Amino acid sequence: MLDRSILGSYQDIFLEQYWQKKPLLIRQAIPGGMNYIDGDELAGFAGQEGVESRLVIDHGANKWETRFGPFEDDMWSSLPDRSWSILVQAVDRLLPEVSRLRDRFRFLPNWRVDDIMISYAVDQGGVGPHTDHYDVFLIQGQGRRRWEIGGESLHNPELIPDLEMKILKTFESVQSFELDPGDMLYLPPGFAHNGVALGECITYSVGFRAPHQKELLLSYLQFCSQNMGEENFYQDEKLLADREPGLILPQELSRLRQLMLNGIADENLFYKWIGGFLTEPRSFHEQAEQEYTAKSILKGLGQGRSVCRAEGGRFAYYPVGDRLHFAVEGECIVVDSSLAEVVALLCREQEWNAALLLAHAEKLGFMELLCHLWNQSYLRWTDLS
Repeated sequence: MLDRSILGSYQDIFLEQYWQKKPLLIRQAIPGGMNYIDGDELAGFAGQEGVESRLVIDHGANKWETRFGPFEDDMWSSLPDRSWSILVQAVDRLLPEVSRLRDRFRFLPNWRVDDIMISYAVDQGGVGPHTDHYDVFLIQGQGRRRWEIGGESLHNPELIPDLEMKILKTFESVQSFELDPGDMLYLPPGFAHNGVALGECITYSVGFRAPHQKELLLSYLQFCSQNMGEENFYQDEKLLADREPGLILPQELSRLRQLMLNGIADENLFYKWIGGFLTEPRSFHEQAEQEYTAKSILKGLGQGRSVCRAEGGRFAYYPVGDRLHFAVEGECIVVDSSLAEVVALLCREQEWNAALLLAHAEKLGFMELLCHLWNQSYLRWTDLS
């Protein structure tokens, strides 16, 4: 079992002094690094349909080339000996060991975790100086990498034009670190950084999502348009016969604006939407091939089989009145508040023994909830991994 936190007893200090404020280097955050995957295995994932991957080649003199996967196997032999990287998103959905790396960050909210990207680079490989709009922990898994960091968070930085990657036109480094296997660098949003491989290396990037205002509004407006009633038409307050026909009166503009605001101010609609939005997965999620029933699940639990969450699954919850909204992989399930303890458990851990779940089997709606999670492939037997 992994340590509960990658920061040990220093979570409070980190959250108060560093989180979204300034970078932090932690030597040997994971002593010795990680060997969950090597370059060949990562290249294999980059060749699969449905896996988001990129290849970045530095041709020098700010000539950067970006290709997008899936890649053919024979492409790798045509690459130069140095100055390129492959990056594969959401590897936590592909490998159980990488998924469990998320356990080390449980001092941060589940809904903030985006994914764990893994990059493999040959000597001098990197993606150029850039900024991210999210918090990121860069963990050196294997090999060594040099990181250069800018001095402050940048807003609207100038980029090199006509590139697929958003690479800074100018970059001034104020700090430089060489990371060995197991070292970790935290970067808040907006801090410019440039990582260069010192020989072959593998880096794990644990990213934390930060929804943009426009992203929130677009998603919520679409949800409202699909779920609000059909009866809310505009109604005149009072019309005067002697008005100018082309004039839209201030009170009419005000009523139109209020009609729109009323449409998005419905708290019930917001609570139905927000959980699904915050836990929506990056990729399509397939349902279970066979249908599970309460009887079949209880049989397995009775045999002592443990249960685990699907790799990379996002679970979160929030109370609304006397009900509980359980958000799972883009879906929001409303359950009885008596399930608060077990729902918190499902969100907190990634694996549970049979006795722990059987203790809740008689609670109102619990077995129905387990069946739904199972049939959506959000849960499975641990011994099937």
